[in-house]
Amino acid sequence: MNLQLLTRPEALPVRLSHAPHLERPQKRSNFALLALDRFEGPPAWQMHADQMLGKLLMLRPGWNGPNTGPISLSMVAFIRAVLSSVMRDDTPAPSFVPAHGGALQLEWHEGGLDIELMVFRPLDAELSVQFHDGREAIEEVQLSTEFDLLSEVLSELA
Repeated sequence: MNLQLLTRPEALPVRLSHAPHLERPQKRSNFALLALDRFEGPPAWQMHADQMLGKLLMLRPGWNGPNTGPISLSMVAFIRAVLSSVMRDDTPAPSFVPAHGGALQLEWHEGGLDIELMVFRPLDAELSVQFHDGREAIEEVQLSTEFDLLSEVLSELA
């Protein structure tokens, strides 16, 4: 069936000559096509994050010296969950910086803020924030399951 038949329901056959009780109604709904018109896709930050995390999964052990390993699938799942909980659609995407031992640092440097989230392993992260407006810095705050502080700081970027 071609797309024209889907978008022009009047082009579909209306009657089945051998089974009049199975006639198709004259009016057909195009709800599926209307729903596609409203689909906007994932936010830009999510597409960027998925692309970068995919590339980081491809790193080979020893990619940057003997103690550097690739990031794990559990690390990717954890980072995706954290980002989904703290990012808004209009929040800028972070930079992803792989570190020794399969750790990963997420960074945002804009809007008068330097935000760094070092994720050592799932449920083991550290947040540091430098404010360029004179506010006191947030230095190496340990985070494991609650990322409200990160969400609050990121809201200033959106």
